[in-house]
Amino acid sequence: MRGKATAVLAFVVILSIMTLPVQVYSANDDYESLEFFLDQALKRTKDGDQRAEILNRYLIKALGLVYRQNQELIRLQRQTLDAMQELRDTEKKEMREMEIQMQKSQ
Repeated sequence: MRGKATAVLAFVVILSIMTLPVQVYSANDDYESLEFFLDQALKRTKDGDQRAEILNRYLIKALGLVYRQNQELIRLQRQTLDAMQELRDTEKKEMREMEIQMQKSQ
C-alpha cells in the first residue's frame, strides 16, 4: 500500500511539472505580444495624453494576465494539497491496519 501512495505522489509531482511549463510558456508569449503591440501603439503617437492612455490600457491587460497566472498557480497548489492529504490519509489507514495486525498476532 505504501508503494501505491508513493506512486500517486510521484504521478502528481510529474503532472505538476508537466502542466506548469505549458502555462509559463503561454504566459511568456502573451507578455511578448502585449509588449510588441504596446511598442507599436506608442510609436504611432507622439501626444503625451494619448501615450498615457495607451499605457493605462496595456497595464490593465498586463494585470489581467498576472491575475490569470495567479489563478492557475492557486489551482495547481490546491491540487497538490489535495493529493498530499490523500497520501496522509492512506498512510494513516496503513498504520491502523498494521497496528491491528500486530495486536492480532500478539
